[in-house]
Amino acid sequence: MISVNSVLNQSFQDFEYIIVDDGSERETHGVLRALNDPRFKIIYQANDGLSGARNKGLEQVTGDYVCFLDADDSRPAWAFAAMAQVIDRDAPDLVLCQGMLSEVRDDLTPFYDAPKFKRVRELVPGGMIEPNHPDLSHVMALAQLMEPQSANKLVRSAFLKSNLIGFPNTHFFEDIYFHTAVLARAQRISFLDTPCFSYFRRYMRPQITSSFTDLRFDIIAVTKLTLEVFARQSQFNDPLHRAAVVLSCAKILQWCGDSISHHHRYNYWQAAKAMYRMVEPLYFNFPRDIPADLAGSREFGAVRQALEALIHV
Repeated sequence: MISVNSVLNQSFQDFEYIIVDDGSERETHGVLRALNDPRFKIIYQANDGLSGARNKGLEQVTGDYVCFLDADDSRPAWAFAAMAQVIDRDAPDLVLCQGMLSEVRDDLTPFYDAPKFKRVRELVPGGMIEPNHPDLSHVMALAQLMEPQSANKLVRSAFLKSNLIGFPNTHFFEDIYFHTAVLARAQRISFLDTPCFSYFRRYMRPQITSSFTDLRFDIIAVTKLTLEVFARQSQFNDPLHRAAVVLSCAKILQWCGDSISHHHRYNYWQAAKAMYRMVEPLYFNFPRDIPADLAGSREFGAVRQALEALIHV
């Protein structure tokens, strides 16, 4: 109920709340049925995975903008109000907002990508970027390398529908696909420095994407799909943006491979190598002149070296 209550406690109250119950237990059914608010729309379905649940929710959206929140994450009371101000000011296709990391003792620290938001703020003082911006390539690379969190986005509903953007059904690690797709197609992107979500770091708790099972193989399929779709976008011709896409995927793929169960590890990396042989070779033609703030990041350092080592084996 932490997530639900954080939405109900928003100072901005003009919203619809779509909850997709993706095959939960009876106890959750009882909690949802007890919610008595005309803004709620509750959808029950057999377990279809996170992508399926989000796609089902997107089908029901009637508002002008949509954002996502997982079951045990939350939003501060000012989040929707801050987002609404950006909408009124910029009328963007996409808003990317900062977040906070909530530890088990309730300590709050800036989310992982706070330095990238800081750099974007320096490059885009007005907070909104369009295709004619002089630092577009640099900013788009920074945005691509931000955490592909679903909660850090507010997206115009008509934009999603007209571009047929959704989540890859039946696959986990779906956020990198959605993150890349909306960035590749958005014409007006706003950046919101105000923290608008809290991500609960899960220690010793069940979480699909933190397990060590063969579910982690899903990132290989999602990476291939992401790279194939982005290769058909005009932004693919931007070497810096293109490099950021392949490295943001490789970062997650490496994380999964480093922590997957030992008896899956060999097959995992063999599958990853095979996948990389099937994607557009231009992805691995990295630009020579990389801005210093990007060159010093983990993605353009250790992850790039690991990726180059992998594809040349």
